[in-house]
Amino acid sequence: MNIYLDIDKTLITKDLLMANHLKDFLIKALKKHNVYWLTTHCKGDATYTIYHLRDIVPDDVMELVKQVKPTNWSYAKTDAIDFSKDFIWLDDYIFENEKEVLKKHNKNSSWIQMDLVNNPDQLLDIIKLL
Repeated sequence: MNIYLDIDKTLITKDLLMANHLKDFLIKALKKHNVYWLTTHCKGDATYTIYHLRDIVPDDVMELVKQVKPTNWSYAKTDAIDFSKDFIWLDDYIFENEKEVLKKHNKNSSWIQMDLVNNPDQLLDIIKLL
């Protein structure tokens, strides 16, 4: 399965703190799945993505972050999704046009809406799904 990751309000909080259980989530996700960035902080090259996270995550988590693969997209994040494979997409918010693309491919349930404010342990819930 492919896992697509947003960053802001998904892996880091709105206060720029690392999300609870991020290390354990990345360990499990990277061990069993193909994990990709699907964020405005990564378009074809993860260098800026890593730079963005450098002051937020500790070194041991940064080593995991560096293993996440980049994606490239232009108009909509869904441009980077491989719809021929099962996937989950962790993101706090997606646009209506992206929801329509998911619907068109019958993948509505593949998007997991992240809400670290109301569920600060949401990554633990996702670990259980993996």
